[in-house]
Amino acid sequence: MARTERDVIGDVKIEDSEYFGINTYRAIQNFQITGLTADSDHIRSITAIKRSAAVANNKGGKLSADRMEAIVKACDQIYGGKLHDQFRIDLFQAGAGTSYNMNANEVIANLALEIAGKKKGDYSYIHPNDHVNMSQSTNDVYPTLIRVVSYIKAKKLSEEIRNLVELLRKKSEQFRDAVKPGRTHLQDAAPVTFGIELSAWAYTLDKDRKELEGAMDYILELNIGGTAVGTGINTSPGYQDNVVAELKNFLGIPFRKSLNLPGIMEFMTDFSRLMNAVANTALDVTKIANDIRLLYSGPGAGIHEIKIPAVQQGSSIMPGKINPSIAEAMNMICHSVIGAQQALNISVQAGQLELNVMMPHIDFELTRSEDILTNGLKMFRTKLIEGLDVNRDVAREHLSKSFGSAALLNPYLGYDTVAQIVKESLDTGKSIKELALKTGKVTESQFDEIMKKGVPGN
Repeated sequence: MARTERDVIGDVKIEDSEYFGINTYRAIQNFQITGLTADSDHIRSITAIKRSAAVANNKGGKLSADRMEAIVKACDQIYGGKLHDQFRIDLFQAGAGTSYNMNANEVIANLALEIAGKKKGDYSYIHPNDHVNMSQSTNDVYPTLIRVVSYIKAKKLSEEIRNLVELLRKKSEQFRDAVKPGRTHLQDAAPVTFGIELSAWAYTLDKDRKELEGAMDYILELNIGGTAVGTGINTSPGYQDNVVAELKNFLGIPFRKSLNLPGIMEFMTDFSRLMNAVANTALDVTKIANDIRLLYSGPGAGIHEIKIPAVQQGSSIMPGKINPSIAEAMNMICHSVIGAQQALNISVQAGQLELNVMMPHIDFELTRSEDILTNGLKMFRTKLIEGLDVNRDVAREHLSKSFGSAALLNPYLGYDTVAQIVKESLDTGKSIKELALKTGKVTESQFDEIMKKGVPGN
């Protein structure tokens, strides 16, 4: 069976098994772009917003108790996982997110109608716009949705960064005495330890986590209550205070109302602040992945100073080849996030006058980046870093051949003399030690002690 729904454009027949309505139907026909639709975080978040709005409108005396009860029950069921397949809007859609907001309004309205003993489409009792969308506009609902979703996802990302930092600190302690050549410009440099390298990774990622959490504070300020242009037209008495308080209580997140609704509606830079923190994390993680790939290179013709878990075969033609597949995947994830930052910033600056209509794209780039980086970091931690080990013998052999250690002689022989020693060693194959002793300025025991002190931890 099918029901007929109509709007100012005309009539549409919709299968009665569907809970969405005419606006969703038209958007599905119009926007067949990616095949990607809202994830559960988005569906649950907009449901929480609609639920909170219904409670606030009842408190303000505009929504009757029976309608509020039906809407709240419908929202609770969807929040719990029901009808998620009814959210069909492509991630690239009408500007400002109108299609997605209408999709939510229609699904909630039709489920609420069933709960109230009515038929789907009987909008005289519960209407998607007049009741579910009461005191709201897409222009304040959708940016509020982005704030709720991106905050939830940022919490997951922050926790995953913290987990990786803690593991790196443990690994740093494990390898605190594992010496290796330092390398700058990909050339020999003064010696370091693997512990030092891993502690640098942990230190940097912890700064990224703190930057992320600082940016998350901006996201706690909500657009809800501004309706169309930030002036709050058509809202119920006390609506902004009531809806923010209800959403804060329902989700257990310390949201706060905006003190300037027009400002928070026109400017989307809070999202670029969060995106920049996500992208900065990606920049640092991809550098770490690059380092791992270099240190693992070989095994016969590269550095190969570390070992990493073998997760899969690395070649369809070269038997036994094991590639740094996890690090490579992590690189690609980070490259995507870094590109998303630029795409998002272009949409953030694209606002005009009282509104930025590019919100669905801002939402897509930000929340997708949070998701893939969170999932990527978990993969990176559990499938690579946990099993990372050091080829101590290889590292010591490389250190014995490294010209970087010659810098330790500078205070005793002077920069120019050491430079000549390095050049002669390269030209003749004679050892740094032999040539240093030849100067007569250091004894063999002094040379050995200088080299020993130059290794961190000795």
